[in-house]
Amino acid sequence: MHKASLLIGGLLSLFLVIFAPMATYAEDFHARLIIDGNELYNLSSPPIIVNDRTLVPVRDVFEHVGGVVGWHSVHRQVSLFYGEHVLVMTIDDTNAILNGNVFEMHTPPIVHNDRTMVPLRFPAEVFGFEVDWDEYERKAILNSTSNGSSTSTTLPNLSDIPITPLPPEIEDKMSPPLVDELPPPDMTASQGLGNNGKLARDVSASPIQTIAYPETTITTLMTPVETGAAAYVAVASSPISEVQYFLLPDNRLVVDIHNSLSMICGTFDSAWNVPVSGVRASQFSQTPRVTRIVFDVIGEAEYSISLSSDRKLLTVSFSRNRIMAVSSHSDSISDSLFIQGDVLPSINICSEGFPHFITLNIDNATMHSDGGFFPNGIFASHFSTGQRLDGTAYIRVYVHGDWPSFSISHNASSVTFMMHHGISGVRYDSVNRELRIPRNFEMDINNIQQINDYLRFSYTFVLPSAAETLGFGDISVMDGFVNSVSFSRINGNVHLTLNTARVLAFTLHEEAHYYIVRAHVPRDISPFIVVIDPGHGGSCSGAMHNGVIEKHISLAISQKVMQLLDADPSITAFTTRRDDTFVSLVNRTEFANNLGADLFISIHANAAEIRRGVINPYVHGIETWYTISELEQAANHRTDSRQLASTIQRHLIQNTGASDRGIKNEEFVVLRETNMPSVLLELGFLTNAAEAARLADSAHQWLLANAIYQGIVETFFMNHP
Repeated sequence: MHKASLLIGGLLSLFLVIFAPMATYAEDFHARLIIDGNELYNLSSPPIIVNDRTLVPVRDVFEHVGGVVGWHSVHRQVSLFYGEHVLVMTIDDTNAILNGNVFEMHTPPIVHNDRTMVPLRFPAEVFGFEVDWDEYERKAILNSTSNGSSTSTTLPNLSDIPITPLPPEIEDKMSPPLVDELPPPDMTASQGLGNNGKLARDVSASPIQTIAYPETTITTLMTPVETGAAAYVAVASSPISEVQYFLLPDNRLVVDIHNSLSMICGTFDSAWNVPVSGVRASQFSQTPRVTRIVFDVIGEAEYSISLSSDRKLLTVSFSRNRIMAVSSHSDSISDSLFIQGDVLPSINICSEGFPHFITLNIDNATMHSDGGFFPNGIFASHFSTGQRLDGTAYIRVYVHGDWPSFSISHNASSVTFMMHHGISGVRYDSVNRELRIPRNFEMDINNIQQINDYLRFSYTFVLPSAAETLGFGDISVMDGFVNSVSFSRINGNVHLTLNTARVLAFTLHEEAHYYIVRAHVPRDISPFIVVIDPGHGGSCSGAMHNGVIEKHISLAISQKVMQLLDADPSITAFTTRRDDTFVSLVNRTEFANNLGADLFISIHANAAEIRRGVINPYVHGIETWYTISELEQAANHRTDSRQLASTIQRHLIQNTGASDRGIKNEEFVVLRETNMPSVLLELGFLTNAAEAARLADSAHQWLLANAIYQGIVETFFMNHP
């Protein structure tokens, strides 16, 4: 990562900003735009020619061909998401970040007539489109291979485009923009973004018409508890002029109230009778003034948005899933329930009522079907239905004898719950989060191989071949912790694999009649948890100098640190990546936060540039970065990031004899967004030939790894009596 720079470069940039004339673009510079043979009219801003390049309104063009456009107001960056590609461009900057790598564009994006205008050719060609120019008719022509539906991940040859390593100040901006920083879309109110049939569905009766009114004030957001309905109501002091809304691919419903001053800000309560897990509101924009409300919608819920006749009340209504039919079926090998909803029911199975009945909880649903019987049922006699006050519908399946194995399959709006003999006598107890395995075979539980693939949410016990008497197949659980349990035969052994919804820890013990596999939240059984974060990875290579690549160095050192931590029974260690894969900054911090980690250590190598592309080969040494974030302060740990940085930096210098560049304060994303003491280690400069060679040397990597391990141990046991 790059930290060093010269003051003269900054002064020169400031001079250019202050004294550069403001650019203007006359009507003669306008051009026409043709996409897939059709000319685009009524654009929010016509294409313009700048430096012999065609610039187009970014949202009009790239959402037309199937992309997603985001905006980061703090960094003045526009993000284009197309297929698996992410392209980030900064206003008035020719450097573009494509999938973690920096490329040089001929012309930067600009703001023109209050619209973000980006060069057409560069993003279009890297997404795999063809671009042409008709000089006689002044037409820019874009041919999309599939009219905007392409998800191709093959990039054209970019070898002729200058590429530079990704500097830290850009890397920290690479996380996807927050929903509250996405600009309003240029679309009608009834349109949705990314609604592919698997997300929430817009059932609004009609679009909301735009009518010019003076600016209004949004004074209140009434929640379902206050409205007495499955709806939120925004209250305005005077008629509302314009409302736009759209659905993001991750099921966030964004509602923008234009020409409005927001008196509502922060988070609001969700309620049992609405399929919403969270609600946020804020003043999204000051010029023009826009109030933004964001709903985290659950599943395939239906929503509608409307204004009252006086246009002072904006209502966002949600409808729940209705379970219209529950029917039973039995044959010679299984008993089944067929559960039909308006949309696909979300089923969670728990052992409430064991050993007499199995409970199927259906989230966010209302029950409209009665119970029934299993004529000639092998495992079950009858079932009943009901409704809980928290908005959960339920079905109780009454069993006789031993509990069966069970599995779930589904169609578009129905679920089939099947009880069968697939795995003999094994049951999962959701109340205690235990898998109970009958002891009809013997094994030494102290010598059972365990494979913890937590990055893929999978945990495997390798059982002896005698366990095949249990049978093979899957058990669906879906209790919020364990999704399913499977028994399979691999290389003569039986693999018991638990597929989880989150990172869990498992223990194995034995009782008189059962082997017990118990699921734990790691914090419940681990006194000290540390997360090691190898910087960069995959398409994000980091610094590359003197034949050494940062992502490989950070991974090699991190793996050595993990070996030391895994050998210490008093510490439980996790890593954000085990191989050369890309992990977003957001996923790194969420991983650590969800674990409830005590420490977060991000490992990097440094680089020094005088200006872009020109290195300083003499800078050397180790430095450690920290910030004491608001999240960390709220968590009230026994130590803090500054103390952690000081401790590890001291051990690094003592172990290696490197030049001590000290500890430094900077709000990098991985430090700012973690809620535990966190540091980012810069373990040497790849731009310094001697230091790059040392960083690539395994013996030196072990010195660094030992120093990091010693710093972690001292921090834990110095601050935890």
